[in-house]
Amino acid sequence: MVSFNRVVLGGNLTRDPELRFTQNGVPVCSFSIAVNRVRSKSEAVDFFNVSAWRELGETVANYKKQGDPILVEGRLQYRTWQTQEGIKRSAVDVVADNVQFLSRGSSPQIQADTSAPAKIPAGGTTTEGGWGVAKQLQEVEGVDTTVTIGEDFENIPF
Repeated sequence: MVSFNRVVLGGNLTRDPELRFTQNGVPVCSFSIAVNRVRSKSEAVDFFNVSAWRELGETVANYKKQGDPILVEGRLQYRTWQTQEGIKRSAVDVVADNVQFLSRGSSPQIQADTSAPAKIPAGGTTTEGGWGVAKQLQEVEGVDTTVTIGEDFENIPF
């Protein structure tokens, strides 16, 4: 039996990311993205809830804000719970493994990876967002911002 759980989504943040901490002090960032349906005859949009853990979550919370474009790679997670009224609820969420910050033209700007710890410049807080702080990070850290133009997404085999 084959098991494969992988998702790649590109869209815009529908709200500012929310950074919380578990009881053990582990940071988790929750955000939602809106993704336009490709080749749809209507203007249909899908909305996805995403969670990013640890340094990846801190990075998203520090440098992104509502409306910013983002690419999320991760896995789907099914969860169930019961409300206080006793009603059973369920949801499918995306758990991010990798996040790529995009510019307005949908080309990569800066990549946040679970293998790289988040380094926040002096004065950076979890309430700041947008390209200003990310630009400072690029200058301080020397992040490679090479942009590949003309990628052909028509030949993706799915």
